[in-house]
Amino acid sequence: MKKGSLVLLGALSVWSCETARPKTPPTYGGAASEGLYEKGGSGVLPFLIQETSTDPTYGFTETNPVRVGGGKEAGVRNQQRYLNALLGPKGQLIAYQHEGNCCSFKIEGGGVDNQGQLDVYTIAWKGQKEPMKLYLNMYEEGPLAAPVGLSAAR
Repeated sequence: MKKGSLVLLGALSVWSCETARPKTPPTYGGAASEGLYEKGGSGVLPFLIQETSTDPTYGFTETNPVRVGGGKEAGVRNQQRYLNALLGPKGQLIAYQHEGNCCSFKIEGGGVDNQGQLDVYTIAWKGQKEPMKLYLNMYEEGPLAAPVGLSAAR
């Protein structure tokens, strides 16, 4: 076989592998307003959330944060997975931004010196009047649902 044929054969085999590869499952989220960025962690696939909470404080107060778990090792990723699974009330793509931390609490065997903090995120979508704030706890796990006023990308 000639050298040119080998190059062409190699290129065809690479091309055929590329087209046969399955596509990455979609992640959820999208830029909705200036100052917020798309999905935070673009390569982080969402949790599967099938319920919407009926509790109006769920996720919106420091006393009832969304408990995504994961701790120091996987907590930030779990927060992104949770946020990537949310949509606006009519299925709009959302954007989120980490605003900071608040609300120290004692946590056995976790955090820094057995102290944890909640993470606060701003959530927005196109057409929304005012962004909302969500409180997430990466040190404790709990059932996951979309907060009142949001929906889940099932």
